[in-house]
Amino acid sequence: MTPSTAAPNAGPGGTAARAFSVRARKTFAASAPEVFRAWTESRRRQHWLIGVSLSIRESKAPGFVRLTCDEDNSDIAVSIAPRGDAASALVIDHTNLADAQIAAERRHCWKEMLQQLKNYLERAA
Repeated sequence: MTPSTAAPNAGPGGTAARAFSVRARKTFAASAPEVFRAWTESRRRQHWLIGVSLSIRESKAPGFVRLTCDEDNSDIAVSIAPRGDAASALVIDHTNLADAQIAAERRHCWKEMLQQLKNYLERAA
């Protein structure tokens, strides 16, 4: 996984807008449709994404999910790309974060949660 944090962009009047972001990547020994279902089916999501409330705003099987984090109204875009028949690569862009501290916390959380997702998917295979 390769997380990164972007610097804030200035909003109107030169003030910082909620423009901090985090990017995370992970490769799984699971097909893109399996990874997609792990994000879009709440029954599956509860096995690996514990204690986080998300609302799905848009999804396009098997490669894209856009969500809102209910805790802070931040945006999450999940892109899933197949890597052969039984593997896939995932990229998360978590944007609209309020400040650098929250971005650092989210970066740490995504590292842990994507490892939990990997364990869940690869145990089920």
